[in-house]
Amino acid sequence: MKNFINTARKTGPLRTKDSYNITASMVDANGELSIWNLMQILNEVKSRRMEQLLLNASFKEKFEQLDVKMYSAAELNEDLFVESSFAPNGKRTIDLKIYVSRRKKGRTAKRVCKALFTVSIQPN
Repeated sequence: MKNFINTARKTGPLRTKDSYNITASMVDANGELSIWNLMQILNEVKSRRMEQLLLNASFKEKFEQLDVKMYSAAELNEDLFVESSFAPNGKRTIDLKIYVSRRKKGRTAKRVCKALFTVSIQPN
């Protein structure tokens, strides 16, 4: 797996940062970011990052486990900052760690959630 991670590092960074703005269509009746929309953001980041690792058609991903810890709710018009990184976890298994923080103008950043996707890389 070490060589696999090193090969992936050459194609792009192992850590990324993205930002999203919470719009009116992403919040529930209380004005907080809905879990459904948060999971869509997490899955979008996961899909984009896994495309980076699947360097050729001879590999495919197999989803093993998802662990999500919620800390606080994000609200309308806040900015979400999503940081993701890969960590090796065994011979052909990796962990994709995704941290989501919220920031509103004039306030400090607060963690919204932490997600840990455990994915194995399998030959086709």
